[in-house]
Amino acid sequence: MHENKIKQAAAVAFILVVIILSAWLWSRDKPSENYTAASASVPLVMHTSGGRLEVATVTVTEAFKLADPKELLGINLGTTVSQVQVPVIYRYFIEMAKEWPITSDGQSLIVQAGEIKTQLPVAFDTRTIEKYTTSGWARFNKAANLDKLEKDLSPRLEARAPGYKKLAIESARKSVSDFVTTWLLKHHPQPDGTAPRVQIFFPGESAALQIKSNLN
Repeated sequence: MHENKIKQAAAVAFILVVIILSAWLWSRDKPSENYTAASASVPLVMHTSGGRLEVATVTVTEAFKLADPKELLGINLGTTVSQVQVPVIYRYFIEMAKEWPITSDGQSLIVQAGEIKTQLPVAFDTRTIEKYTTSGWARFNKAANLDKLEKDLSPRLEARAPGYKKLAIESARKSVSDFVTTWLLKHHPQPDGTAPRVQIFFPGESAALQIKSNLN
């Protein structure tokens, strides 16, 4: 009778040891919650107040010329010529959506930003304008010709703005990246306090930039 109790106690002890050992092995192989959260490709939504985000400026001195030749009965009455030179600041912005989706490719966070647009009218300081105008030998319209040129400055500058956008793209990308990174550090801080890698794509360029990013 005493021997049977000893056997039963040994069996129970053996079963307990197996259970404890199995639980330890299972817990050792189970991924931690932090690892799962860090590696999961879960889309984030960045909430903003809308409005505009100025992302780049390009400063350049622009010069314009307006020539007005005139003839009467085949006689050349001369050419009135007016010139204007002025420092100009082209400002570029993107319109902020109320919600920006941010996805992950496993290595970095991907943001598809809005289109880069030009702030109109283009800014310039009228106090810095340099002017020159002269009438043809038989003309008396140099003031009117200069006035016409000055009134035409805004549409002329607007027409030139797209040509400078290429110079502004990388600066704009940096501005948006800084904006998103600041938001992420505030609302989704990393355990180690480091900033995540952020890639910014503008409309029509994501595929080409993704290839370039992979090559780097």
